[in-house]
Amino acid sequence: MKLAAQEMPVGTVIFLRYGIVTLLFLAAMPWLGIPRFTRRDLLLIAVLGALDFALAPTLQVTSLLYTQAIDASILIALEPTMAVLVAAVALRERPSRSTIFALIAGTIGMLVLSGAGFGSSTPGASHRLLGNLMFTASLLCESGVTVAGRTLAPRYPPSHLIFSMKMAGFLVSSAIYAPTIASTNFAGITMRGWGSILFLAVLASMFGYTVWYRIIRVVPVSYVALSLFIQPLVGTVLGYTLLEEEISLQTLVGALLVCVSLAWWQLRTPLPAATPTGGPTAIELDAPGAKLRD
Repeated sequence: MKLAAQEMPVGTVIFLRYGIVTLLFLAAMPWLGIPRFTRRDLLLIAVLGALDFALAPTLQVTSLLYTQAIDASILIALEPTMAVLVAAVALRERPSRSTIFALIAGTIGMLVLSGAGFGSSTPGASHRLLGNLMFTASLLCESGVTVAGRTLAPRYPPSHLIFSMKMAGFLVSSAIYAPTIASTNFAGITMRGWGSILFLAVLASMFGYTVWYRIIRVVPVSYVALSLFIQPLVGTVLGYTLLEEEISLQTLVGALLVCVSLAWWQLRTPLPAATPTGGPTAIELDAPGAKLRD
């Protein structure tokens, strides 16, 4: 995602990514079937799609202009804890102590990643903090969509819901960023930029989601959730090798705090196993293991 953002405006990245996904979904309709929703659910799907696939990616791509891709790959691990907190707030329930502890430790880890506590002389600390706050806000937005979309899961196939929301996000972002898209010099985009877009669209948005849902149909979610610990490692390696980003002491300490918060939360709050026949019991519109942002 950061590679694409280095070559084209934020709006163009979102437009191309979800435009390609929309075309692929339309091409797959003969096999997937035509989605059929009630009017009320269609409105909810449109709103959730705009939030999850227009607003959230806008925050994410913009944040990567200020912070490191390494930071973003580490902060992704906070998303499941955020989803639990949002669900508790929505149901007017008090979050568990383990959830509160995990969020506090994760927030401290985010601040350490941003340079807070390492002295005001840390280069780019204020910009990095802004970027990390924006990325964290996008995760909070996605968590809210996950919770709000749970009522749709029992009534519709996951593929219809996911791709319909992505299509809604594409239409909304196309309308919002129309002037930016029209002024983009597409001929000036390099092969690296197009490769980044194709990776985000085909591998992350299509292949990643499909594999995630197929796996959790037969493997307990508690086992699949272990992939959350792989993402920071893979993201750090890619950020260091492809983007030549810095791995400093604050990066290591912040990553440790975020991963410890996730490990504590998983140990104290066991995840339920997936049902063998009905697929996921609740729609995870941006399932943590299915995301490959960088």
